[in-house]
Amino acid sequence: MATSNADYQPDPVTMVAYHRALAEHADSLKAYATRLLGDPTAAEDVAQDAFLALYRHLNQVPTAAFRPWLFRVARNLCLDQLRRRKFKLSLFRDLQKDDDQPFTPTDRSSVRPDEVAETREAQEAIEQAIAELPTKFREAFLLCEVEGMSYEDAAAVMGCPVKTVSTRLFRARQRFTSLVSRLIKV
Repeated sequence: MATSNADYQPDPVTMVAYHRALAEHADSLKAYATRLLGDPTAAEDVAQDAFLALYRHLNQVPTAAFRPWLFRVARNLCLDQLRRRKFKLSLFRDLQKDDDQPFTPTDRSSVRPDEVAETREAQEAIEQAIAELPTKFREAFLLCEVEGMSYEDAAAVMGCPVKTVSTRLFRARQRFTSLVSRLIKV
């Protein structure tokens, strides 16, 4: 007698792997979705839906494939949301507070205001450059450069050959460099 997904009870080892995946990948999955959607609240929903889908399919997804599988589901959910939107997104319209900025120094007493302003300008230019990349290049850039995925994992997430990821990443890097140099006046 076959067991349906509703009746499936994962074994303890699989549940430990699931909880480990949740702890290790939740933040990066939300960040990826936020950059694709430009909406942190929608990204939170996407990440939750991706983990719920993983839980429902634990009996079908090998533990080693949790990360690319989660990013693939998140990507598809993001693309569905983008397709439903009738207006052009303006990604990164709300920059994070200074405390959440990865490049903002934590000891404010030893930092000069001009350094803080330069750091903020550079971060804004980087985020704007990423936002201006075409979607197919932005996906490859976010997965490989920001999330640190291998070309193989990114290919699994994007549903394309590894060579396509390589080509898109090459073009994304070229455009990113050009955009950043245009945005940052030296």
